[in-house]
Amino acid sequence: MEFLAILLLLTLVAWLETRVYQKYAFHNLKYVCYFDREEAFEGEEICLVEEVSNGKLLPMPWLKAELTTSKWLDFAGSQSLITEETRFVPSFFMMKSRHKVVRSWKVKCLKRGSFQLDKVILVSTDLLGTVSVSLSVDPHTHITVLPRPVDMELGFERVLSTSGPVIVRRHLLPDPFLIAGVREYTQRESMNHVHWLATARTGRLMVHNNEYSADQTLTIILNIQSREYELERAMEPEKVEEAIRVCAGFLDDTLRSGIPVSLWINASLTGERETIITPCSWGREHIRELLRLLANLPLQSSEDFPTFLEGFCSKVTTSDLVLISPYLNEDILEYAGHRRMEGTRVKVVTTSPLRKEDITGDLDIYCYHREEAVSHAG
Repeated sequence: MEFLAILLLLTLVAWLETRVYQKYAFHNLKYVCYFDREEAFEGEEICLVEEVSNGKLLPMPWLKAELTTSKWLDFAGSQSLITEETRFVPSFFMMKSRHKVVRSWKVKCLKRGSFQLDKVILVSTDLLGTVSVSLSVDPHTHITVLPRPVDMELGFERVLSTSGPVIVRRHLLPDPFLIAGVREYTQRESMNHVHWLATARTGRLMVHNNEYSADQTLTIILNIQSREYELERAMEPEKVEEAIRVCAGFLDDTLRSGIPVSLWINASLTGERETIITPCSWGREHIRELLRLLANLPLQSSEDFPTFLEGFCSKVTTSDLVLISPYLNEDILEYAGHRRMEGTRVKVVTTSPLRKEDITGDLDIYCYHREEAVSHAG
């Protein structure tokens, strides 16, 4: 009889405990998570911070937070699950009464884009593990991953040039393909310009001395088509992603000399049949805005590139032009040749392999390639 009474008492306690957790598990529980910054570059490591506080007397022996985000945000040390474009990251806590936990995740940005934590599902159980309750939380946090600018002194191969660049006294854009010697470091150059051999020989910090290719304004034309014939969506996205990084490299390079630059792209941020043409301006904030534009650029062209060149791009009036395309064909080379004949200084850069015999004329054509690059294109 006593055993039955004890059994009934234990059953009642277990039932009450279950009811309490079902009703009050998430009472006075606060969960927030946020990135430690709003912007980062491809390849950079950022932090995602989780803050959980249990403000009630009732302890939470097991609390799971399942984060849903993009697969291009790599959480170090997590046993995450990836399905198509989504990554699921589990995070476990044991919350005592009136207890707060702060946890930081190291997150590597694998690809450019604008990413957010879509949602967080909180799951908890009672002390006996007989019941589970869940709650959906909207974290309202996002990160913009800017394209990583390429090193303008590495990876470029000149395909053909019969005339060569002309050295002038006034500069427009540091020529990444022409190094005239070395000079002493002035604290204005980035460390990737250091000439280590000359530094060791002279005992002073020395950098590469780049000549300049002259004048006042620059237009960068970026082609989002990966092939000559394709229906809107890029069929070879890795070539387009590399072209975007090359474009970011040229934009970053204009900061050293304050060159006004505009960006023209046969793509749309709104999904409409329109193209991107930015005003010609200069300065750090202008370049940052253009990098943000590139970060959100879809791999989908809004207009066939030859049509874009013949139409909008016929209005280019800047003194210098950089044309970046995942491929080259006769239409692109013909456009570049016409602009050159009109007095515009033209550089053409492609991210596809080329042979000299495939190129005619005397244009400055460069092929960019990174043998160590790993494609993160989706």
